[in-house]
Amino acid sequence: MARSFLATRPWRLAATWSRLALLGAFALHANAPAAGWESAAGEPAANSSQLVAGGAGPQRAVRVFRVYGWHALEPHAAIIWLGVDEPYVIRLAGQCSVAADEVPSVLVLRDNHLVPGRDRLVLPAGECTIDSLLRADRNKLRASAITPDGGVVVRLIHDAGPRRRK
Repeated sequence: MARSFLATRPWRLAATWSRLALLGAFALHANAPAAGWESAAGEPAANSSQLVAGGAGPQRAVRVFRVYGWHALEPHAAIIWLGVDEPYVIRLAGQCSVAADEVPSVLVLRDNHLVPGRDRLVLPAGECTIDSLLRADRNKLRASAITPDGGVVVRLIHDAGPRRRK
């Protein structure tokens, strides 16, 4: 019997890597409530892994015109609204962390698309590279009472990057 198209090796490897990435993210962020991250009501903050839309893999690029909202979840994760009803779980790379009350002042993009690993956020504590971007489930956000802060102003700066020489 012939193997199906979806059973070929590259598709299985991609599925395995995405599962490992989600498991790793869950393991890294599962201890955030124990680390003292709590919501304003005194209950543990929602885990960023729980707010990811079902079946949503990491986004390679998302078109950005404006940032509509921001909500910090964990030391290395937050929800960013890139459309009126387009929430994404954003994770920061390396030693960067965001406090519960911190809001980024600038989102630095190379073009009109947000690309994890390339683009960065400027926070009061410093500049942080965006490690990953996952689509958030709007229904889970509503159930957790997480809404965009309408007063958030995040400027977009387009950084052309280094020019190539001829």
